[in-house]
Amino acid sequence: MATRISSFEIILIILALILVAAGVFLIIGGKEPVSHTDVMEQRLRELRQLKTVSQTYRSVIYVEEKNFWRGNKQVLFTLEYLVTAGVDFSKGLEIRELPDDVIQVRMPPAEIFSSDADETSINQMFLREQTLLNPVRMGDYMPQVIAQGEANRQAALDNGILSHAEAKARLAVIRVLKLGEFDIIVFGPTLGTVHGEASDG
Repeated sequence: MATRISSFEIILIILALILVAAGVFLIIGGKEPVSHTDVMEQRLRELRQLKTVSQTYRSVIYVEEKNFWRGNKQVLFTLEYLVTAGVDFSKGLEIRELPDDVIQVRMPPAEIFSSDADETSINQMFLREQTLLNPVRMGDYMPQVIAQGEANRQAALDNGILSHAEAKARLAVIRVLKLGEFDIIVFGPTLGTVHGEASDG
C-alpha cells in the first residue's frame, strides 16, 4: 500500500491569496461590512470536497465458472484501487472569533470520497477458456471488482485513513487562515458530533 498526498496545499495557498484580497475589498469597499472570518469561511466552503489523502491498493482478482453446456473458464489478474478521503466543507464550516484574538474552527468529519478501480492497471496473470462459446467478458468479474473495492475501503478505514485525512485538512485550514493574518487557531468539536461522539442526526 502506498500513500500519496495530493497537490491541495499549493492550490490552497493560491486560493488564500485570492480570498485575502477579496476579503479586503469586501471589508473596505463593499456596501455592507463583511467580517474577515465570514469571507474566509465562505471561501473555504467553496472548496467543497477537499481531498487530502489517497491510498493505492493492489488486489488480486480470481474468477472461475464451470458450466456443462457453455464450458469452463478461469481468469486471474491484478488490479489497482485508489481510495481517497478528505473533508467536504460544503456540508458545513464554522469560523468564529473568540477572545484574545483566538479563531475557532469547526469542520465536518473526514470521510472516504471514493474507492475506485483503475481499469488501466489490469495485469492479466492467468487465462483459461475451454470453449469459444463462453469467452471471458468484463461482466464476468465486475461483481468481484466491486466487492474488492468495498474490502479496500474497509482496509483504508482500519488503517486510519480518516484520522490522516482530518489532520491534513486541519493543516490546510491553518495555512489558509495564517495567510489571512490569523495567528491563534484552535479546532472545536467536529460538526455533527455530541461530546466527541457521532450524533444520530
